[in-house]
Amino acid sequence: LPVFISNSSAITMVSIIGFAIVGLSVGIVTGLGGQLSLGQFAIAAVGAWASFEVSSRIGHFELSFLYAGLAGALASLVIGLPALRIRGLFLTVTTLSFALVMPAFLLQQQFVLGDGVDPGRPIIGDTALDTGKLYYYFALPVLVLTVLLARNVRRGGFGRLLTAVRDNEEAARAFTVRASLVKTQGFLLAGFFAGVGGALYGHALSRIGSSTFPTSASIAVVVMTVIGGISLLSGPIIGALFIIGVPAFLPLDSAGLAASALGQLLIIMYLPAGLGGLAEPLRDKIVKALGRRAGIDVEAAYDDVPTAAGSTGSARVRERVAPIRPTERLRPPGSVLLQGQGLTKSFGGVKAVRDVSFDVRAGETVGLIGPNGAGKTTTFELLGGFTKLDAGRVLFEGQDVTSFGPEARGRLGMIRSFQDAGLFPTLTVEETIRLSLERLHPTRFFASIAGLPGKEREKDKLVDELLGFMGLESYRTSQIQQLSTGTRRITEIACLVALQPTLLLLDEPSSGIAQRETEALGQLLVDLKEQLQLSLLIIEHDIPLVMRLCDRVVAMADGVVIASGTPAEIRNDPLVVEAYLGGDIKAIERSDNVPGTRNAEAPEPEPEPEPEPEPEPAQERELVGAGASYSGELVVPGLGAARTDRLIQAFGSVDNVRRATVEEIAAIRGFGPGTARRVLEALR
Repeated sequence: LPVFISNSSAITMVSIIGFAIVGLSVGIVTGLGGQLSLGQFAIAAVGAWASFEVSSRIGHFELSFLYAGLAGALASLVIGLPALRIRGLFLTVTTLSFALVMPAFLLQQQFVLGDGVDPGRPIIGDTALDTGKLYYYFALPVLVLTVLLARNVRRGGFGRLLTAVRDNEEAARAFTVRASLVKTQGFLLAGFFAGVGGALYGHALSRIGSSTFPTSASIAVVVMTVIGGISLLSGPIIGALFIIGVPAFLPLDSAGLAASALGQLLIIMYLPAGLGGLAEPLRDKIVKALGRRAGIDVEAAYDDVPTAAGSTGSARVRERVAPIRPTERLRPPGSVLLQGQGLTKSFGGVKAVRDVSFDVRAGETVGLIGPNGAGKTTTFELLGGFTKLDAGRVLFEGQDVTSFGPEARGRLGMIRSFQDAGLFPTLTVEETIRLSLERLHPTRFFASIAGLPGKEREKDKLVDELLGFMGLESYRTSQIQQLSTGTRRITEIACLVALQPTLLLLDEPSSGIAQRETEALGQLLVDLKEQLQLSLLIIEHDIPLVMRLCDRVVAMADGVVIASGTPAEIRNDPLVVEAYLGGDIKAIERSDNVPGTRNAEAPEPEPEPEPEPEPEPAQERELVGAGASYSGELVVPGLGAARTDRLIQAFGSVDNVRRATVEEIAAIRGFGPGTARRVLEALR
């Protein structure tokens, strides 16, 4: 405490505290939320104005600080709302515009601050805080309180939600996290902090006006937070001491100030973790020195922390029972659980999905296969609610969920995974699994900020059980970005189990992992389906895995469904084989196919004579006679002999095909816009 400093130095310390509190708001909206705001000090100006109005009218300074926080929260919400639906730098632009408008126009209005006003010093009880030291003693508890609240945010469930939305918003939404609500709450909380910091700073001055809150201060507070360490709780305090305290308390000439500015630039360039980040290696050195003195091999303890050391096998999982109980089913086994009816989606002139319809029954595993560009992932996006339909509708458990977002569909029990299993790179395995429990035990905003345990204690036991069930105990504190693809897959499956799904939409679960791990993954999915009474819809390029797992398979090509049936039927369907590799199913089988699969068990169908080609429907192009002559050859990679013959029969000659349009070729059965374009490119 500054017992021996002057009142003017105490006021400087109060200014540092005010900037530090505003910096804490930057740490929330930018550090945790990942959205750059350049208007936090302009929001602080709103708080200072609100505090002045309340204190001058009713003389209640404690209440004036509360109103300052609420006014800052409201201002933050108003300028942040447009950024909820528009990603990128939109929030940066709107907040910078607000920081420019506030001192240049709004603060100069007579009903705001006009030419300047005397904010007055707070009076607590019968004590007037009319000296710098007294006001500093009042400011310190305010700083401590805001730091404690910010600490609760960073360590609690709400900070975890903000980080998840920042790292991977779509995955967070798939985990039933309401991303828009979380970002809105983040804006409100950051605005509240900025408003309180602005009020504290304003009452420290003898007069406040438009010049008190310049645009440069909004940028400076971001610089302070980054220099101190934007990912650290103490970062804004360290940065404010460095930026404001060093010039204020150390006698620097122009050369010294220039050196200080250069130092700031070097810190930003070469210390991405900020000045606060220097403490971590220093801490490690001290711990290792103390460990060596006590005879403990600290280096070995550090090396025991796993990073990307491979994936977890599923052999240990099969013998255990999942710690999550199956949810109550509304639909009996065999009844329709999910229906996609006439799903259609275009991106510009490209029709990615055209009138796709199929269903998934309760207790069934359905595979969705097709070559690259077939429209499988777009179909998943439409079913999961991540992409809006142009036409068609989606029904889940008899309810029309077409207008529902992925969060709402997830809460009903429709959960999807993602092809890359990226999850949330900066969260640990434990935090990621804890996040997946949001569907069962959602985080309460005010309880999390207040540091109340709420549902966290219930999550503790479930997290421990899930880590043990999936064999992930040794990876508990490892960040997701440190893990191998196989381990991320296992972590993702643990999260999917925690979400208690009714229907799992799995997007290429074997992508990026070795064949041995793929076989173990297949068995793990079978075990989980049986234990949790799941229904599965799987996109997969690994045909043997699909044939092994699935009761029914739907094949797509060029945005349309070309076949649907049992694995044995799909495996021998000529259109499916052509869509993949032009005619040979052996090319997509493993050389060491695992015995005991559906594929191996299914008897080979008796060869049937190829039927005579039937005329196409009326809406398709009329076929010419089978004996029509044509000149030249048509060779399109991956098209296959049957579709090539059908194409020539439809147009009569290669020259006619060359003169056809994409739409005319796409109208032929088994074709689509993508294939039509490939044909025309081959002829050119």
